[in-house]
Amino acid sequence: MVKRSRRSEKDQGSNNDNHHNGPIPELIAASHGAGEAVGEVLKSLRKLIVGGNAETQRAAYRSLGTYLYENFAEVYPHLREWAEDGNPLVRKAVAMAVFEAIHPFRFDLAEPLLRLVELLLPDKAPQVRWAVGPKVIAQGLLPAYPDDTFEYLTKWFTVHDEQVLWNVAMGLSGAAVIRRTSKALIILRRLALDERRYVWRAVASAMWRLGRRDPTPVLAELRRWLADDDRAHVARVALQHI
Repeated sequence: MVKRSRRSEKDQGSNNDNHHNGPIPELIAASHGAGEAVGEVLKSLRKLIVGGNAETQRAAYRSLGTYLYENFAEVYPHLREWAEDGNPLVRKAVAMAVFEAIHPFRFDLAEPLLRLVELLLPDKAPQVRWAVGPKVIAQGLLPAYPDDTFEYLTKWFTVHDEQVLWNVAMGLSGAAVIRRTSKALIILRRLALDERRYVWRAVASAMWRLGRRDPTPVLAELRRWLADDDRAHVARVALQHI
């Protein structure tokens, strides 16, 4: 059973009240008034996401997140289907909806949101992967639900798939914000042994991002890696950016 995250009020204040971000398009407001079916609303949003310009897509992402938050039980199953859509923009929309639906006081949302993100972890499409590890996990789930998210990250990092491990590493790049650097280093230390460039470069990136926010423990860790033949190359890359 997943433990509920515990954060101080001060820490929670650093996470946006995401479900209120941005305007809701008129189509959403109208659909509420008319009692329109969830599937029809999502179909309209999908059209905006696939065919709209960047500004329209951003508005649609925010609206989709709001719609998910306010109609969680009805919308959630549809987004599980979207996570397997053939269009990467639609799959990215799932990640962005999760980010917008995160609320640090709604601990009941942690596990279902993590399970939704889990479906996207192996996705190598650039639009998707940059939305998942570096953004949704690092900037959204980890700050809002640190205990739950670390529990899932600990499970995910045992998977061999390189894209899953890339997302784990990049997801940990936000750990310094919630003062969990030492916990992140335990996982990154293991991932640094992966010989695949795609994975260890993600570890190096996570280390320098962590190091910029929490340099003392990260620099100490990297100095140890420099003396380790199996991790020295990762440390050298990370140290170039701190």
